[in-house]
Amino acid sequence: MKIYLIRHGEPDYTDVTNQHYVGYGRDLGGLTPAGVKMAQQCAQKPELQQVQLILTSPFTRAMATTIEIARQVAVPVTVELDLHEWQPDRTGTLIENNRQVARAYTQYKRTPHSRPADFPYPYETADEVQARVNAVFARYAAHYDCIACITHGEVMTQLTGQRSFDYCEIKAIDYPN
Repeated sequence: MKIYLIRHGEPDYTDVTNQHYVGYGRDLGGLTPAGVKMAQQCAQKPELQQVQLILTSPFTRAMATTIEIARQVAVPVTVELDLHEWQPDRTGTLIENNRQVARAYTQYKRTPHSRPADFPYPYETADEVQARVNAVFARYAAHYDCIACITHGEVMTQLTGQRSFDYCEIKAIDYPN
């Protein structure tokens, strides 16, 4: 199955910052006007005309990107919980601010395949990211030849090995990869 991984458009955290949202509350941030335009331009890419289904992360920035793409690519859309971004705290209870997220991410980049036993935040490892996303794709592989997946930069990194992605960048992979 061909999968077009698409990073969400440029996010806007203004409202969630003004509401003092932290942790998972930050994931309610939508797109900037530029992010909406990026998604609209992405929808015009010829490779997306092959897509039979769009899968999307449940995070608002990904779903807002999906809405813009789905307006042009008339196929079903399914929200998949496990297409979310890397988790700095798998419990969802220990991290209270962006400084702690940054600390977890720094440690994750040092030791992506294991968590030190004494590290205070149980971040998701690279192997765990790959396993959860590949489990989603496995449910669709027998039914589709080509899908799009709107997700996040770190997810895309773990599936492709590419270090960074622009907003609304498309990267094709073959599943199983």
